[in-house]
Amino acid sequence: MDTSLKNRCLWLAVHRSKKHDTAYLLRQHCLLSLISCLFIPQSVSANPLIDSYVQFNEKLAYAILKPMREGMGVELESVNVDYHDQPVSFQYQMWRLRPNTVCLPQKNKLLEYSACTEAASQFFHETCQTLQQKPIRAALYSNYKRLYCNAAVSYQPVVAKVCRSQPIDESAEQRQQCSILTVKALRTRKASDVQERDRVCGN
Repeated sequence: MDTSLKNRCLWLAVHRSKKHDTAYLLRQHCLLSLISCLFIPQSVSANPLIDSYVQFNEKLAYAILKPMREGMGVELESVNVDYHDQPVSFQYQMWRLRPNTVCLPQKNKLLEYSACTEAASQFFHETCQTLQQKPIRAALYSNYKRLYCNAAVSYQPVVAKVCRSQPIDESAEQRQQCSILTVKALRTRKASDVQERDRVCGN
């Protein structure tokens, strides 16, 4: 807002006119513009003192709310541990395990995923037992105990084993083939089908 406009607004504010509505409206508009100029910074660059004050308030609010947020467990937390040389990862929120996140990086490799989930299940059981047997005085002790003990009860690992396939029983395969050829020979009554049936069935 330039100086000439400010001076005009101030003059109109002082010399009130009751006769002309237009002048009254213009005076009100100028007053609002003047107030905006006085209280709202016009420059793009912010005041360093105000910035530091705002940052201080933000840090103070975060420091005050952080213990409460941690106690409530509203944020999604990630855990990565090595349990008996087996990497185990999972996430929890509101102090409850999110089962779909357990061993997520290994999920595309069945055997590795199975080994990880079994290790995770054992880790939940062992951690729960440790927390129950050795209670500690800590603000979040009861929350951690609830997390791991609930996980120990509810989480079901994926068990996958590699087994060698059993050799095919030749006699069983021959009986199956004989049955197929017998039905075919009865249906077609062709000499070639009957001979094939007799050859396979040993007639």
